[in-house]
Amino acid sequence: MKKLVAGIDISKDTLDYCILIACDVKVKGKGVLSNDRKSIMKWLNSFDKDQVSFALEHTGHYGSVLVHCLSELGFTFYLINPLELKKSLGIQRGKSDTKDAYRIAEYTITNKHKLSPFDLPDKNLNKLKALMTARERYVRYPYSFKTA
Repeated sequence: MKKLVAGIDISKDTLDYCILIACDVKVKGKGVLSNDRKSIMKWLNSFDKDQVSFALEHTGHYGSVLVHCLSELGFTFYLINPLELKKSLGIQRGKSDTKDAYRIAEYTITNKHKLSPFDLPDKNLNKLKALMTARERYVRYPYSFKTA
């Protein structure tokens, strides 16, 4: 496990993050950044690849820019199943994006034995997944044809 773990809570427009020191689970930093490529790349370039790993919930397309940036820069990162995270935490009081980012980082530190770093699939596989998703939407779409 790296020295620092950054938990990231993803939403449509922003990324809330909390950086914890792995050995004693103390907060080193936290904040919010815009969920766009320019902001993410600027933020990621301030980190050393050998010192920090990132953890985020698998939220689908809202996190895709972040995942691609992490992969492109060669960072170690973990995609966590949201249901697994929720079950492990039990009933929690006070839900906020900042607290969620802390909980993601804390979960990563305490469950490091269960996690394995995420590798981005091949570009062709991503295109195929997107096509399959689009096809499923079209097949389910209720067409109503009216004849004159």
